Amino acid sequence: MHNMKIALVGNPNVGKSTVFNNLTGLNQQVGNWTGKTVEHKAGYLKFEDWTIELIDLPGTYSLTAYSQEEIVTREYILQEKPDVVIAMLDASNIERNLYLLLQIAELTPRVVIGLNMMDLAASSGIILSASKLSKVLNLPVVEVIASQKKGIKELLLEAIRTGQMTETPKPIKMEYPKELENKINAIEETLKDQNSQFLFPHRWLALKFMEGDQALGEVPTEAIQRLLQNWKEEGWNQAKLEMAITDAKYSFIASLLPEFVQFDQNREASWTEKLDRWALSPLWGYPILVGILLIVFWVSFVASAPLGDLISRIMAGAAGITVSILKGVGAPEILQNLIRDGIFAGVGAVFGFVPQIGIFFVFYSILQDSGYLARAAFLGDRLMQLMGLHGKSFFSFVSSYGCNVPGIMATRTLENQKDRMITILLNPLIPCVPRIGVMSAVVAAFFPGGRGSVVMLSLLGLSLLLIVFSSYLLRNTVIRTDKTAFVMELPLYHRPTFRNSLLPAWQKTYSFMKRAWTFILVASIIIWTLSSFPADVPMEQTWAGKLGNGLAVIGNPLGFDWRIMVAILFGFTAKETTLSTLGILYGVNSDTPQSIAQTMTGAMTPLGALTFLVVYMIYIPCLATVVTMHKEIGDWRWTSFGILYNLLLSFSVGWLVLQLGHSLGF
Repeated sequence: MHNMKIALVGNPNVGKSTVFNNLTGLNQQVGNWTGKTVEHKAGYLKFEDWTIELIDLPGTYSLTAYSQEEIVTREYILQEKPDVVIAMLDASNIERNLYLLLQIAELTPRVVIGLNMMDLAASSGIILSASKLSKVLNLPVVEVIASQKKGIKELLLEAIRTGQMTETPKPIKMEYPKELENKINAIEETLKDQNSQFLFPHRWLALKFMEGDQALGEVPTEAIQRLLQNWKEEGWNQAKLEMAITDAKYSFIASLLPEFVQFDQNREASWTEKLDRWALSPLWGYPILVGILLIVFWVSFVASAPLGDLISRIMAGAAGITVSILKGVGAPEILQNLIRDGIFAGVGAVFGFVPQIGIFFVFYSILQDSGYLARAAFLGDRLMQLMGLHGKSFFSFVSSYGCNVPGIMATRTLENQKDRMITILLNPLIPCVPRIGVMSAVVAAFFPGGRGSVVMLSLLGLSLLLIVFSSYLLRNTVIRTDKTAFVMELPLYHRPTFRNSLLPAWQKTYSFMKRAWTFILVASIIIWTLSSFPADVPMEQTWAGKLGNGLAVIGNPLGFDWRIMVAILFGFTAKETTLSTLGILYGVNSDTPQSIAQTMTGAMTPLGALTFLVVYMIYIPCLATVVTMHKEIGDWRWTSFGILYNLLLSFSVGWLVLQLGHSLGF
């Protein structure tokens, strides 16, 4: 058996993941690159007498160090040196895709082109000759329709053939305008004269130095710095050099296009153009978007509820069987209680949400694979700009009304790291379904009739105002950044594939389960212990009661007794546990949320309830969300900052609501 390492590279939405999934199936490993929040996918396959490791590199538009995706992709090609790079190109958007290809060819000569979506190109009036493209670029080109599994085997065979070549291929070498070429040659000669120890191609390094790109840690020598300074004094500063290099690439691509591309001027409007007349219409686009989101959330978080209940019943049944077995072998009662009320109850609360999250991720994959997700971000850009955020933050926030976990994971579509950080930190200010459920029960008990609707809408409006305020605050203090222009390519619509919808959904759902349940398990055991010891004493004398009395110092200014503080604290494990915790602490026997909320009316005023609702809506998210925040941010300091900010904001706004209510005579 022979081994080979192949890297898949391409723009977003070019069918790269479809090829990867078809070749590797379930034989994949998914994780994050070391020190990065960018997702890492590696797949393995056996073909004839070859064992192949296939790396699906992040989708990116270029290899300049503007985003983590770009840095990860080029670092992998330069440092890991795959045997072959398969560059997936979208035939319907060939000019934009060739820009990335030219950069890849500057890094490695062993490149095979997978020319995908030839059917969509034809329907858009684009007539493209693969053989002529191969001749122009001096690279092998294989026509592929990945969604129909056409050409994938041929693409793999060509990659293996290229990887075995004894002679180094010589892809097209881009010639820059004379003035730029002179500057590139000057740096190359300097590197040669100094017997440079740089590991990377000298021509590529020359371009990176001219662009001021030092993401790989390579610093220009003194001689090169003098050259750059001399050019700056002549009017060629870094920005001008970078723009000139980019313009030269696109001019070069434009000069090549007539050799292999023709455009049918008499074609009919494509399906994408017809659908976008409605989907992007200022009049109809937003109602369509709202309708799609309502369907997604209804199916994900309402229609899926019976599945969640079934899992909860299964967990309860498993708990009963386990406890019966423990009783049969004479296990101590305290161990039985721990298993039933600590472990199974805590883990079951998490697994009960798995159907909701899994179904949501299926919809998310369908929207992304079909091309509509980009349209949703485009439509949401106007609202996001009012908040000082990027348009791609829209779907993250909307997703969080279902669950903050997938909402935070949806920030992976944001290229700018600061925009992504701000969106993640603000995400918990969106109340998720469990929080909304608890809030609805309390609102119904304290504000019956039409008043309840007004209160609920006011609370949701307050959360949006706090996002606007917090975004402005973060952008101008701890995460200083300017507003970024919303530039996004709208891919052609295409039919989502079964594999591309289910496989990513399964990977993300499994990742959530694996990350969350272990932490929930530990937290549940801690909470059970606090509320159970010392044994045989009133609740307020347990460790949880003493903890609540200690927290009363914080709760007293807000009118909260120790029970409310303990319920808020315990709600950290899972928001839906807040009402059940209050039921235990207030001595409610019924398991229905309404009866618990009604019992609270005897211990709290309507103004106190409103203050509780404000604090509960804003304060720190659940444990699973915090774990996901840390995984996506990759830094406990920023995660801790987010938790502390939510705490301070929730209690500050709650106190202001209480004072305003008192001043108005409530």
